[in-house]
Amino acid sequence: MLRVYNTDVTELCIVDKSLMADTFGTYKLVMVANMILSVLLHVALLYIPSRPLAPSLTFTCDPEGYHLIWQSCDLCHEHRNHTQVQLTLENCKYQCETPPEEDPRICLGVDDQSHCIALNLTDQILTNGTVVSWLEEDTCSHTWYDLMYEDKVFQGLACPSQCSLECQVNGAPPCNHPDDPTNSYKTFWLYFGIRMVGTFFMSSAFTMCDATTLALLKQHGGQLGIQRLYTLLGFSVGPLLAGFLVDKFSTNSAVPDYSSSLYLGLVFVLLQLPLVSRLHFTVDMAGDNVMRHLAKLMTRMEINVFLVMILLQGSNWGFIESFLFVYLKELGAPTYLLGLTLTVGNIVGAPLMIILDRVVDKLSRPVVFTISFLTYSTIISILAISDPWLAFPFEILEVFTSQLMWLAALSYCPILAPRGLLATMTGLAGSVHYSLGRGAGSLLGGVLISTYGTTSAFRIFEEEEELPEEQVEEKKSMLEKSSTLGSTYEMAAITH
Repeated sequence: MLRVYNTDVTELCIVDKSLMADTFGTYKLVMVANMILSVLLHVALLYIPSRPLAPSLTFTCDPEGYHLIWQSCDLCHEHRNHTQVQLTLENCKYQCETPPEEDPRICLGVDDQSHCIALNLTDQILTNGTVVSWLEEDTCSHTWYDLMYEDKVFQGLACPSQCSLECQVNGAPPCNHPDDPTNSYKTFWLYFGIRMVGTFFMSSAFTMCDATTLALLKQHGGQLGIQRLYTLLGFSVGPLLAGFLVDKFSTNSAVPDYSSSLYLGLVFVLLQLPLVSRLHFTVDMAGDNVMRHLAKLMTRMEINVFLVMILLQGSNWGFIESFLFVYLKELGAPTYLLGLTLTVGNIVGAPLMIILDRVVDKLSRPVVFTISFLTYSTIISILAISDPWLAFPFEILEVFTSQLMWLAALSYCPILAPRGLLATMTGLAGSVHYSLGRGAGSLLGGVLISTYGTTSAFRIFEEEEELPEEQVEEKKSMLEKSSTLGSTYEMAAITH
């Protein structure tokens, strides 16, 4: 839900920034400002104070008795006195230098140990009982009485082994005290606000990079595919390097430390600022007719058809981008492998970028969109793999679903854009695909995964994307018509 709300706000802000760049012709200034603010805000996420975790509860037991000991005291300790709780004991281990070879056991009895019941603690044990609380120095503890196990009530509990036994306890009632720091929403709202603004500037920076590239090509000539090749090189090196840094500097494998990847992004932005400052180009300005041109952009049929198609493409991409890594993690993939999947997909597509301009011209943009749309349905085959390393062949399909498709979409923007609104058209296309479409795909995927599980969600989502043949032909026909109309508008703009 955070991503969906974030993308809706971001989409509106990106179009507004692009319109400002078109109105004043300040492409380079807007792009630099977006890059700096984006990386600074994302680094600021590292300095948000974390919300304190609820203290853990540990069960300790020996022949003399047992205790339930809290990691630290909270504000609810006294309120738990003489209350009935249902607790689960698990992960029980002996705490001594030479632990017994036998499995850990506890005894529940009525009078003493001679009437106890031995329980094997290899599995979880669920017990009910009433707790008595007390505070000794800085340690908060409980004991049970009227223990109930398998519908029988017991008065005592002990462990026969001379080696102390320690178990993890789950099911402790949460502390709902209004002053308890574990219930504070401060961390969430700080993260939400900074992340939303940071994502807005990051998305705007990508949009302005695309608009600046198109403006440079229009003035100085060149192939868009060659320019996108350098983008792929960055996308290949960045995730791989970030993945290795995260694995190297994460002291706890269960809680990855992403700070090194964010600082790496800061270094990259500082290195590219001198290069951006040396770009020299001029752009057509919308001038006083900006609102009239904007009305044309929003009402042309060919633009609306184009935006609907890339919205569908974006929803596919948003689902895959958000949950493919989740699926690979379930298969046991290390963090560096996740970055490596992006690298492999980009490396395979990089040499093809040299000829993709000719491929788009040869096939036509509507055919490229159709091929890309249908290629997403083949991702369902990834469910057959049991080893995350086998995901790499599917990453090669990004040549069709990402690189070829976005090259066709990006090269379409100068054709469709009214005079002086190139950045606005590029920003609108990028927002619909990378923000609105991505958010829709993430939301649908999240609902499906929470309801049916990851595997079923992939199957349901991809089956929904397999359109009947007549619908595919209908969309292709509409895009071919829009392509013809777009070329007509382009010739009209040149004539005028």
